[in-house]
Amino acid sequence: MRVAGSGLVLLTCCAAVSAQRIDSIPDYLAEPPKLIVKLDMRGSFISNQTVQFAGIKLGLEHAGKVQYGLGYSFLLSPVEGSEHVDGVGVVGTRLRFGYVTPYFDFAFYQKNNWELRIPVQFGIGSGSVVYDDAFGRTRTLEKSGVFLYEPGITVQYRFLKYFALGGGWGYRLVLRSADLGDGLTAPTYTLGLKIFFTDLWKDLNGGA
Repeated sequence: MRVAGSGLVLLTCCAAVSAQRIDSIPDYLAEPPKLIVKLDMRGSFISNQTVQFAGIKLGLEHAGKVQYGLGYSFLLSPVEGSEHVDGVGVVGTRLRFGYVTPYFDFAFYQKNNWELRIPVQFGIGSGSVVYDDAFGRTRTLEKSGVFLYEPGITVQYRFLKYFALGGGWGYRLVLRSADLGDGLTAPTYTLGLKIFFTDLWKDLNGGA
């Protein structure tokens, strides 16, 4: 809870800092857009387990500062448990979780090799708890629509022109229509190496 509280406080502070540049967003949007495709990998927690979410995003970027688009994310890690099923007994269960993600991403600080961004995404999808019966067939124990709100903050340091080290943290708020277990609302985090393939490709082709 302390991690989540600290993250929310930090997000609030960053939002206040970026507010002074919000008025510039219409000017950025007036710049010609560039198509972007991003792989989205993030860590999180469900039922006290460390898990990974994977996804892909397709969108537009203006002036290197404002991004928006649509993506899809799903639970990559296995989240297993056990439940009692009437007439069957105790069975092993698995959680399935996926959602469409409209998103908006704003770079509120860019100086030298440093960049700080505030990504926000919403999610609309479904989740289910499933198990295998005695014949190996997958049965659904619970199924639910899910609605998500995921604010965050990311920091990136670019080096050697084509690479950047980055990390970020945020929070996933989940509303659901049925019981999918505990711990779906939880902190999120990212950490990794980014390669700027577009810049590399342009330089390899003489700047074309």
